[in-house]
This record gives sequence, C-alpha cells and structure tokens, in this order.
Amino acid sequence: MTVARPRAMPGAMGDLAARLAAVAGRSTAKITTRGRRTGKPHTVTIWFAVDGATIYLGTLNAKRDWVRNAAKNADVTLDVDGVRVRGQAKTITDPATEAHVRALIARKYWAAWIGSWFGLAPARTFRLDHLEIT
Repeated sequence: MTVARPRAMPGAMGDLAARLAAVAGRSTAKITTRGRRTGKPHTVTIWFAVDGATIYLGTLNAKRDWVRNAAKNADVTLDVDGVRVRGQAKTITDPATEAHVRALIARKYWAAWIGSWFGLAPARTFRLDHLEIT
C-alpha cells in the first residue's frame, strides 16, 4: 500500500498532515454526524483515505444515514485510532477529483480494488474541509 507523504507545511497545517500521516494506514474511521431530523449525534464506521493534509470519504450507498445527515449538516467529526478531526463534509463534483478519490480508496482497500474491476465505484465521494484536530 502506498500512502501519500505530506509535503512540509508550516504551522498547524504541517501538524495536521503529520497527524493524518500517522493514522492514514488504519483500516476504518468513526464518523459522527448530526441526525437530520433529531439533531442527535450519529456515529458509524466508514472507510477513508488520506492524501497529505486532506481526508477523503467514499460510500457505495448514498442513502446511508451518515451521507444524508452530512448533506443536511456538513459538520462532522472523524475519529481515526484516537485522532479526532472536526471538519465539513463537501460532496465532490469534479470528475478528476472524484477519480483521484476512487483511486486512493481502491489502492487502500482490496475489496474496493476488486470492485473496481467490475465497474463498482463509490456512489458519492467527499472531501473534509476546514479540518481541525480536537
């Protein structure tokens, strides 16, 4: 597995990239969204990919609760092996960026790689913006 190494970045972004690089190889993360009707925290386990100081998410099922919750309220928290990051989930609409995220996920997860042979790809991809380690 190849993990993108963060470029040297000053200050908080450099610390963020270093912290993310330390957990980039972990298999799953826990994402917490706010319920779109109840407003209560909703936490599930998901796949993720790290590229430098950027976190990407993908899902095969765009009707999952966390996806619909994030569409209503983009504020999310991601916990990867004790590293908690707060940010805003933004749906990726640019085809080139979407292809990049699909490739990152396929390189990281063998099931996604095999699925890509059969034309399976994430139904929706996200980038987490405005990241802050909490």
